[in-house]
Amino acid sequence: MRLTGWWLIVPVSAVVLLVLIGGSAGESIRWIATWVIAVLLPGTLLWRALAGGRSLTQDLGCGAVLGLAWQLAVWAVCTALGIPLLQWAFVAGLLVVFWTSKPLRPHLGWRGTSPAPPRWWHVLLVVSLLLAMVRTVFVVLRPVPLPPIAATRHQDIWYQLGLVQQLLDDVTPADPWVLGDPLIYHWFATASMASGSVMADVQPPQVLIHLWPLTMLFTLVLVGWAAGEALSQKAWAAPLAGALAGVLPGAIQLVDTPTANMSAAQVVQGPTGTMAAVVMLGLVGPAVLILRRQASPGVWGAMVLMLALATGTKPTLLPIMLAGCVFAGGFAWLSERRAPWRVVALGGTVAAFLVASSFALTGSTGGSRFQLLAALRVQPYYQAVTGDKTFPATGSWVLPSLERGDARMILFAVVLVAYYLLMNAPRLLTLYGLRSRDPAFWWLSGCVAAGTGVTLVFSHTGYSEYHFLGAVLALGMVGVVAVGVNLAGHAKVRDLVVVAIAGLATAVALYLFWPTDTGTHTVARAAAGLLAPFGVLAVVGAIVILGVNRTRQAASAAVQVMVLTVAAGLPTQFVVIGDAVRDATKPLPAANVEYRTYLSEGEQSAMLWLSKHLEPDDVAVSNVFCMPAPYRPGCPNDAYWMSGLSGVQLWMGGWAYAPANLAATDHRRSFLLQQSPWPDRVLDSRIAVEKPSEQHLAKLAGDVGITLIIGDLRAGPVSPKLDQLAIPVYSNQDIKIYRLK
Repeated sequence: MRLTGWWLIVPVSAVVLLVLIGGSAGESIRWIATWVIAVLLPGTLLWRALAGGRSLTQDLGCGAVLGLAWQLAVWAVCTALGIPLLQWAFVAGLLVVFWTSKPLRPHLGWRGTSPAPPRWWHVLLVVSLLLAMVRTVFVVLRPVPLPPIAATRHQDIWYQLGLVQQLLDDVTPADPWVLGDPLIYHWFATASMASGSVMADVQPPQVLIHLWPLTMLFTLVLVGWAAGEALSQKAWAAPLAGALAGVLPGAIQLVDTPTANMSAAQVVQGPTGTMAAVVMLGLVGPAVLILRRQASPGVWGAMVLMLALATGTKPTLLPIMLAGCVFAGGFAWLSERRAPWRVVALGGTVAAFLVASSFALTGSTGGSRFQLLAALRVQPYYQAVTGDKTFPATGSWVLPSLERGDARMILFAVVLVAYYLLMNAPRLLTLYGLRSRDPAFWWLSGCVAAGTGVTLVFSHTGYSEYHFLGAVLALGMVGVVAVGVNLAGHAKVRDLVVVAIAGLATAVALYLFWPTDTGTHTVARAAAGLLAPFGVLAVVGAIVILGVNRTRQAASAAVQVMVLTVAAGLPTQFVVIGDAVRDATKPLPAANVEYRTYLSEGEQSAMLWLSKHLEPDDVAVSNVFCMPAPYRPGCPNDAYWMSGLSGVQLWMGGWAYAPANLAATDHRRSFLLQQSPWPDRVLDSRIAVEKPSEQHLAKLAGDVGITLIIGDLRAGPVSPKLDQLAIPVYSNQDIKIYRLK
């Protein structure tokens, strides 16, 4: 009973935090309860049944990820049958099967067949979840208010929300913004939201913006603990791995500017990246057992389910997984002096899923190709030093600034690559695991190396090459913990404490006192500003490590380098959290009306009204294609909010992410600024709103099936003739909605 009370702190705190940032207590309670009952519980039971109870840490962590695969399978069946709420019957049926089956019944208990964890396990796990919640709620969720509050929000939020709306009722979603165009996209994350939205009876905007990210964070912490324990084979490594994966994620940032991305994969507009980080950690569970020859047929079953989940989560996951298999297979072949058929089977399974996913689930990759160092375009000072302002993916096989072989530009590229690698030094130290004779560490090193390296040789029209890095951010931090724990026996605790303090103190001093020059425009200044702080850390670290490591053992020095590097990355994490908690005591700043993604309360309220009054076959035309709303040739064509908030099928909406538009960039233009691949639809939509005629509306209704006209007064004029030609059904200061007669 005492443990039950202790664990209740987690959901109670979650509900309180969600209410503080504008959520509903009832919706929050229903959502969290649904996640526990319909995702975590089934997944844990299935993992225990398939892999056997090894520890409660691994049962919950791997089970939480396997629960996502279960959730999507059940959602697909019930939604295809047209009875989404039937998902609850499947959950009940699974529990009945476990209760009535004698071999399965032992798995039903809190601990199942796993040994009881010590009291510190409960304390540390609850504390980890609480700290992770505070960080995510105040750093990530609070700045994104729920509709219909007038605000600026990233346009991808509306894109993802539109997919959720489609997946509420359809297993094979169409493109909500281009009538008749198939949706080729990795939509498993949004399907998970759609499933939870139906089961918990919570509207999609609340799910995507606040609720789903929080329960996905729970999963990230749990699976971080599980992966850390599985890799290191040490129970005490789990809390440290979970903390660095879900509580304090990010890169090393030693100075105030330039700012590095400290949020890792936890961003509201990128649910596919968030889920990718979780699934990548989940794959550790079965992969380790397979590589160490500890896998039963059930483990292989769990691996297949997780790979199926990865297939539609993010196109980056399977290539990274395949690279890990190549590393592990090569090592196993050399060390075992025979073909490693278990690794071959694993790699072959991954390859099969990769090929299968290419037909329908790798959307948004249009315009992508190999281009050396294209990722440097968004590194600090790039444009100021090179003068290169070309669009992403422009150029030949190498970054345009390097095509002429200018020695100065090559030197600058070396500086930026070094900065990129140094920022990611904590997770790159995972590669020290290549000295191990454990194939699991070779697989881990291959995955981290692939995620980090492919980012530097790939190019995407929207910088999505960074999703390769994002997929291994959490995995790399768990990996460095596992590698360090296995080396910890070679170092004294006192020495590790001294090194950690040295790393923390140096990083704090650099952050507070290092002079920065935001106007840097030369290679020399960029090199000094980006690399010199790391040089200071390296000098301090070398002095301290040489001073305490008197035996000069390589293993002892290696673990001390890891501790120093990880410790040096923590101060800015605390700064980020501290600033967010401090700002939480103040009201959110007023939305910038002039910012291009601003949406008024009237625009959002109209779409929320429409979501409750849609007919099953409604198709709408509108005068909104761009953000900001007024249309003109070359405007940023990523207006997805109408379908996102209402779920209405548009004849023509934003086309930025449509495969036809991405492919048409030809590596010379921005996908955001191109003319629509369907210019006739744009013209006919504008005529319907601005200059309608009875004949034109009849043609749209008869030939296309248009039933609704949505006019946005912020986008342009809405003809008063529509009051006679159609039936007005809604109006406010910004939006007019008509239904065709």
